[in-house]
Amino acid sequence: MNRQEAVSLFSELVAQGLVAPSFVVIEQRKPDKHQLKIKGNYNFLLINEFVHSKKLIVEEDKAKDCIIVFKP
Repeated sequence: MNRQEAVSLFSELVAQGLVAPSFVVIEQRKPDKHQLKIKGNYNFLLINEFVHSKKLIVEEDKAKDCIIVFKP
C-alpha cells in the first residue's frame, strides 16, 4: 500500500475502535510500498477480519507486541 493508504487505514482502525495505539510507524517495505506497524492494545482476530476485507495482510509480532499490516 502507499503511504496515504496506510494513513487512511490507521484512521479507520482507530475510528472502528480496533486499536488503541501507543506507537505507530509507517515503514517502507519495498519501493513504493509501505507497511503499517502498530503497538498498543488491539484485538488481532477483529483486525484480521477487517484488513482481510480490504485485501491486506496482518501479522502479529508477539515478541515486540505489535501488528504489521501490508499489501501482499
